[in-house]
Amino acid sequence: MKNIYYFLLLVIFLFGCATKMAYLNTQKPPEDVKKDKADCQAVVDSSDFKDASLRQNKFNQCMKEKGYEVVSEKKAEKIQGFKELWIKPETDFKVYEVIFIDKTDLSQLKVDMHLPGAKANETTINNLGEEMLKRFSNALSAVMPVVSDQKNAAEKKILYLSLKLTKTAQANIGASVALQIVGQFTPSFVPLPDPPVGTYSFEGVVTDYPSREKLIIISDECVEDKNASLAGFENYEKWKHAYNIMDYWADHLAALLAKERGLKYKSKLGFKLIDF
Repeated sequence: MKNIYYFLLLVIFLFGCATKMAYLNTQKPPEDVKKDKADCQAVVDSSDFKDASLRQNKFNQCMKEKGYEVVSEKKAEKIQGFKELWIKPETDFKVYEVIFIDKTDLSQLKVDMHLPGAKANETTINNLGEEMLKRFSNALSAVMPVVSDQKNAAEKKILYLSLKLTKTAQANIGASVALQIVGQFTPSFVPLPDPPVGTYSFEGVVTDYPSREKLIIISDECVEDKNASLAGFENYEKWKHAYNIMDYWADHLAALLAKERGLKYKSKLGFKLIDF
């Protein structure tokens, strides 16, 4: 059994060993970032570099020259909370009194069920959208009032938040069961590593209502649970990873809005166990 434990450790370590880079410049909208990346990739492709690390260094240098801070994705999360973030320069977020959050856009959602041929049904998909709306509403209510209907704030200055969930996953039953078995044969104080749990991504846009002028654009993608700490100690819950990550995204947007409004914000994300 000890050999199985070390084997799982090795597999999970190798799964996450590659360092991915992020390119930060909150004053450049997504279309500019996309263009700059394409330009830098063209520079790399026109070079005679064959080594992957040299090509990556060339790309990073090009992005730096275009005004980006080049950091690891993990550091990017610590700096700005999301892998991609744009804030309209000189926007005064203090003038806004309430925020309306629209129904989650699920039109492009891809759900990984971790089972060959399995597909999420309409009820499951709708529930995920409702959970995302609820969790963002709960988090943002700590920063400013959240209204469920624009008509209820007719005379107020309204921020409008649209959310799009594009990728999510059910917990990997195979990996979950394997780690739970291993957990039964290891000391309770030894934290087990978080297994690969799928890909999760979303996009969010904060606009002025009713002009719909874009004020904040965010997007994020991750392949691990962002709101948990230990594994193997609780019962299996097939959507817990998805809910944890929704809470993570919502908490970071709340922190961002609080900062822009000149408010203090205490994260609601606490130490918790991973549910499989």
